[in-house]
Amino acid sequence: MEAKISEYRRRKRREAMMEAVKNSLKEVLSWQSNATTANVKGMERLQDEDDLESILSEDSIDETACPSTFYARTIGLLYFLLWLTLYIIAIQIEFGSVYFVISTLAFICLNTRSGRKNTEEVSAYSVFNPNCHSIAGTLTAEQFEQEIRYGPLSVK
Repeated sequence: MEAKISEYRRRKRREAMMEAVKNSLKEVLSWQSNATTANVKGMERLQDEDDLESILSEDSIDETACPSTFYARTIGLLYFLLWLTLYIIAIQIEFGSVYFVISTLAFICLNTRSGRKNTEEVSAYSVFNPNCHSIAGTLTAEQFEQEIRYGPLSVK
């Protein structure tokens, strides 16, 4: 029985680690910085289940699969330099404003999430969350009323 439990835990840790790797690769390839928060959440989930050192010591997990932030910034810089070079060329052929508008619209479209959200993510709209739980920083009617009655320092 314990062997089955340990196998199940090992499989779950491996799946969580692979999900963190996928999220970090998605962040590098799509220029999105909000994917790093999903990667951090995945790592926090791993630390809750077991000690991170025991997870990384397993032979089945490749530690070098996670790209570094230096690599991500270098790729971002190369994309920006490519865009800047093309923009200078577009200015030379008097097509600069059209290139700028089209590239701005493309940047907005590429950095807008159009896929489904992860199951661990909470919605910004509290009615879609379990038990109508609101996200941190949301101003609720109760908080507003307490601030009006007792002052802004009364809210924790």
